[in-house]
Amino acid sequence: MASPTVGFWELRVTDIDRASAFYGKVFGLVPSAFGEYLLLSTPEGAPIGSLEQVEEAPPSDGFFRPTFDSDDLEADLAAVAAAGGTVIVPRTVISEEFGWWAAVTDPFGNRLQLSTSNAPV
Repeated sequence: MASPTVGFWELRVTDIDRASAFYGKVFGLVPSAFGEYLLLSTPEGAPIGSLEQVEEAPPSDGFFRPTFDSDDLEADLAAVAAAGGTVIVPRTVISEEFGWWAAVTDPFGNRLQLSTSNAPV
């Protein structure tokens, strides 16, 4: 991974309508349904984050799961494993429009995600 650019993020919230209103007012993000999530996009239509409705509040330090852009998902997954991390979800299709993603943990158990629009080589 050449540069750790966060291309997408997820937040867990107990009131998805309130959270959607907050991120809409503060950042101008536009909500739309996407499966069990509420997708947040820029006014130009670029998806940049999502909200997930949960019953219990996240820990006091919150929940923020970044998704890093990847040019070569397989190479980045191999690098995660070589550096002591764990691949917990291998390359998985998101949709034809959004490409693929994978989930990993760092050596301390923190979950990160990687995504790409590049097909496997």
